[in-house]
Amino acid sequence: MNTLAQIVNPVLPGALGSGGNSTGPSALGSIISSLVGVFLILAFISALLYMFLGGFDWITSGGDKTKLQSSRDKITNSLVGLVVVGASWAVMMIVGNFMGIDFPNLPIPVIGN
Repeated sequence: MNTLAQIVNPVLPGALGSGGNSTGPSALGSIISSLVGVFLILAFISALLYMFLGGFDWITSGGDKTKLQSSRDKITNSLVGLVVVGASWAVMMIVGNFMGIDFPNLPIPVIGN
């Protein structure tokens, strides 16, 4: 037997490798792609929440210079975070286009016959 062993779980849906059309390495690729997407969405949401927190701190600073500077730093850091998240997604898509990798359906190579 020259192929890699594939773990099959009959309880999981077919998209996760339970005997449907997506098993083994292709199921692993879709799981990795989904995790990357979830992490990008969570990073975007957390950056937005941090920006709103900085805006709330700015409004409630009451003219205090240290609180105002702290809230300004929060807003600046959240904007930098949004740029980093957007740039990482853009770089991922550009590299995928140049290399011919379909990130939503990430192919994982296997050892064939």
